[in-house]
Amino acid sequence: MGMRVAVLLFVVSVSLTEAAGCIPKTSPRCYKNSTIEEEDFICEWDKINSEENQTHTLYIRDSEKKSLMYVNTGNETSIYIPLEELGTTGKKMDIWVQTQVGNLTCNSSKISAIFECLVKYSTPQIFSMKRSAGILNLTLNKTEDNKSVIYEIRWSEIDSEWQNATFETEESAIQDFYKLHLQKQTIYQIQLRRQARLQPHLCNDSLHTLWSDWSEPVNVSLEISLPPVIRWAEKKWMNGTREINLSWDEPPAEESAGGVKYKLNITVWPCKKNSTKEILTSNRTYKTSITYSEARISIIAINNVGSSPPKEIIIPAVKHLSNCDKPSNITKGNKICLEWYKLENGETRTSKVNRSSKNSFKDIEKGVEKFVRHYYFLHTISKKHHITVEMCPFYSEQGAPNKGPGNITISEVTHESALVSWLSIPVAEQRGFLLHYLVWISGQGNTTLHEVPANETSFRIKNLHPGASYTIFIAGKTIAGEGLKSMKYFETLSKEMGLSWQDQTILTVCVVALLCTIICSVAVRRFRSKLIPEVPSPVIDTAEFICLPNQNQSQMTEDVHEFVLLLRQDLCKPSENDTTEQSTLLQGFGLVVFEEEDEEDEEGEVADLSSMKSCCYPNPSYRGQTLHLPEPFHMTDSTLKDSDTESTYRNGLFFETRIIESDKTSL
Repeated sequence: MGMRVAVLLFVVSVSLTEAAGCIPKTSPRCYKNSTIEEEDFICEWDKINSEENQTHTLYIRDSEKKSLMYVNTGNETSIYIPLEELGTTGKKMDIWVQTQVGNLTCNSSKISAIFECLVKYSTPQIFSMKRSAGILNLTLNKTEDNKSVIYEIRWSEIDSEWQNATFETEESAIQDFYKLHLQKQTIYQIQLRRQARLQPHLCNDSLHTLWSDWSEPVNVSLEISLPPVIRWAEKKWMNGTREINLSWDEPPAEESAGGVKYKLNITVWPCKKNSTKEILTSNRTYKTSITYSEARISIIAINNVGSSPPKEIIIPAVKHLSNCDKPSNITKGNKICLEWYKLENGETRTSKVNRSSKNSFKDIEKGVEKFVRHYYFLHTISKKHHITVEMCPFYSEQGAPNKGPGNITISEVTHESALVSWLSIPVAEQRGFLLHYLVWISGQGNTTLHEVPANETSFRIKNLHPGASYTIFIAGKTIAGEGLKSMKYFETLSKEMGLSWQDQTILTVCVVALLCTIICSVAVRRFRSKLIPEVPSPVIDTAEFICLPNQNQSQMTEDVHEFVLLLRQDLCKPSENDTTEQSTLLQGFGLVVFEEEDEEDEEGEVADLSSMKSCCYPNPSYRGQTLHLPEPFHMTDSTLKDSDTESTYRNGLFFETRIIESDKTSL
């Protein structure tokens, strides 16, 4: 007996050891997606390992009656259980899964739960978010059973910790709402999950509290405060349409964190109210085709918390203000649109635009004001594209202009020609299509008439008489006749007095060139005189020389200072006709200065200096000032060396310096 027990224990231990490695980590999860009583259940579980040859069997057993229900699912890890097979759902059941892996069989842990309390809602979805300052209004989808729900919401700033809160919704509401308070100017992430509100007396076990899965994290950006800035370019016209390329900028990063989409509304058919084409795109460029008439395009930027203010642009109509033919016949059966309006000031589109899909051009031509310019567009649809067939200005009836050209000016007047200019007649005063301008030139008993094209506002008059008076009349002309005239007087230049503008130009250039030459010559001379000062050349006039008798002469040497030095030469002959001299004793130096005026020789020649004695010196200045040694002058030594005497010319005076034995200097 003991032996049998030992063997049985061994077999059980081996079986438990082999099956220990295949026990599932989690128990099966059974639930339904709403609180509706007729809804079936689903049970799911995890695989033991990655092997494919696994078979699973789900066991459900009534704890009281010991009734057992099992379902073989093969290799699948989930199964739907019809409500009829379960029978009653208000009692506690034991649930587990048995897995067969090869020769091994293992069971998961059991759970005890009431099926009626096993409700797991689907993941909540955010229908819309509206953020205004620090308040975020959330709109959530409702559950299938339309019951009140318990929500858990968590939010955080980017790369920060989560904050949690729970709230309940009302049962009768169509959608679930929640208001979350956030900080201003801050980007957040939010997630939500929910669970059913169960009967507290029946479902009080924690196993019955099944939360839905968390929703994907959603970025909560800032609201878009400014409308988009739109740029547009008109590329080409072709077959009654024009291609428009649109582009715009993305909002700032704080406003586009959760992604931005753009909604465009484009007018496609003028004759039908609210006939617009709506486009939703995430791109920032768009290409479209429009007719030749005025088009309106609006754009709104939309992020996950709201939308920007709308921005509307107006693409102006194509201008074609010249006269054209009446509209051609449109094929019957085609959808047409005729729009017309009065031109403000003759050129500007008014705010009131008339549109009709029934009237013809003859109908609208009779109903507009006379002598007032209007504009019309004729549109149709061809191959599902809206195109413009005709566009043209028109008058119901034309008249002559009631105003003449303004601001007539006469310029470039010569003795035989003049240029006449004027301002065109405003379109509002033309009262019809202007054919041309009429220009009359009256003078010297003759009047000539000239026609100037309507798009030109100047005319050169030729073959005039010199020094004559002329009168000019200018008027506009339409198909109804010529309008009021404008008048201007002028006179031509006299041929003798006047110079043509070509001659005046040449003369002016010559005078300017001559003045520039003179100024440059003077400037060059002054510049050279400053850089290279002129060396004064002494002029020796005829003067008397006083000679010292019995004085031995020797050759003098020069001492160069800031002025020119005069070389001393042997002057032997005494001068005649000495003039009265005034001597001034230079105290402290033993110098005597004599002044005398210049005198010319009776024969008009300068005396020969080579024959004069060396004791007398001429005055190099033009004023004839001479320095002499005082008289009587006695030499202590009659014999002098050449190096003992120096001659110096400084500040217009001539100095002689001698060095005697006693080291005394006299002049």
